[in-house]
Amino acid sequence: MNPPYRYAARAAIASGAIGIIAYVFLIAYLLIRSQDGQNGTLPIRVHDSCVILQFLFLIPVVIALFKLIQARSSDLSRAMLNAGVGALCFTILFLLLIFPKIMADTLYMFPQGIFGIWLIIACWRLQRIIPQWFRWFGIIVGVGLALVGIFPIGYAIFVDSVILHIPAPSDAEMNKIPTETTANIVLHQFIYIGTFIGVLPLPIWTILTGIRLLRIKN
Repeated sequence: MNPPYRYAARAAIASGAIGIIAYVFLIAYLLIRSQDGQNGTLPIRVHDSCVILQFLFLIPVVIALFKLIQARSSDLSRAMLNAGVGALCFTILFLLLIFPKIMADTLYMFPQGIFGIWLIIACWRLQRIIPQWFRWFGIIVGVGLALVGIFPIGYAIFVDSVILHIPAPSDAEMNKIPTETTANIVLHQFIYIGTFIGVLPLPIWTILTGIRLLRIKN
């Protein structure tokens, strides 16, 4: 087996496993918050830490997929690789900046959404390399991530730009923002739909990608 693909395959499987753990802690956070009204700081920070690792392990996967496409498409620009890796790196950076409260919790969703767009393009270019059902699975996941990525920008434009403030706004500031506006409700629907078709199945797609990369011989 080609060593770079073997490394990427292992990274993909690790990313998927960590992504599943991240989702479990996200659910724990939502349950705690809904039951007692508290912030659930511990589970959401564990979730953030897991997503950092999840996207860190995705970097070699993006490189491997780019090489697969490049081997069959000589016209492929290196800008595609830079866009994919850049989106992952900025997602990680934005998540890291949550811990010292420099950036708001939701801003990492924007570069994550950019990665979703990259995933759509990559899966489209993987035609004749992977099965059609798997391509469409990846495209749907990418659409879900892109939908979630709309939230922070849409919120800043149509609800309140406070989430763009540095340092991050306090809970007291966020609680003053009206939540029943049409824009806020619609944007949260983007999150719900994007989570179910993008964030939730991403670890499964990643693990399946790792399994396929393990089968590459050259």
